[in-house]
Amino acid sequence: MNLLCHRCGATLSASELFCPNCGSPQLKFAQQEEAESGYAGGRSPVALARAHGISWRDAILAALFVAVPAGLLSAISVLSWGCCLWVVGGAVLAIAVYQKRAPAFLLEMRAGVRIGAVAGLIAAYSSVIATAIWRVFARYVLHQGNVIDQFYDSVIQQSTGLVQTNPEAQAQWRSTVHFLLSPDGRAAYTLMNAATTSLGIILFSAIGGALGVRLLAPRKRTLGNG
Repeated sequence: MNLLCHRCGATLSASELFCPNCGSPQLKFAQQEEAESGYAGGRSPVALARAHGISWRDAILAALFVAVPAGLLSAISVLSWGCCLWVVGGAVLAIAVYQKRAPAFLLEMRAGVRIGAVAGLIAAYSSVIATAIWRVFARYVLHQGNVIDQFYDSVIQQSTGLVQTNPEAQAQWRSTVHFLLSPDGRAAYTLMNAATTSLGIILFSAIGGALGVRLLAPRKRTLGNG
């Protein structure tokens, strides 16, 4: 294969180490030959160094693997108080699964936070959908509408008891209660509760992703004085 001189551009043969036109040593040719031999031996720089960034296909699959069960656990009323545990643990597990699926990518703190946030978004979506399906099923199939309404009214009444000592706040709260007891108010309260819960799940999941990187990322070795 003919090459070109890096100084004058003259055509060279593969065996020539000096340009016959200008006499320049062909150091670039030697470097290229060394690089090609490195690729042939499977020791390329790309193979030795892990890639930066995120393999999003593997990240989303890893997040789906753990986020959907975590979201379903968060939707169960008996277990919902421990939703932060499911979400944080699920994010750590998502990082572990991602590390196995994409070993060529460097596991960095920023990547862990982003993967954890994606897992949290999926978990929040799963939790909201599961909660909505369960409430519709409980109201119209199990005929527990009265129980749900009584629980909602008790929450409002407890909030009303907190402002009875302040007449100005009590007058303002009456109008708020009147709205909250209406169908539009119930819908607004439910959406606000779902949005607040979703933000909390995403936040805890991002923290879990950072924790997963902290626990699973390979430690950098430090050289001693000896």
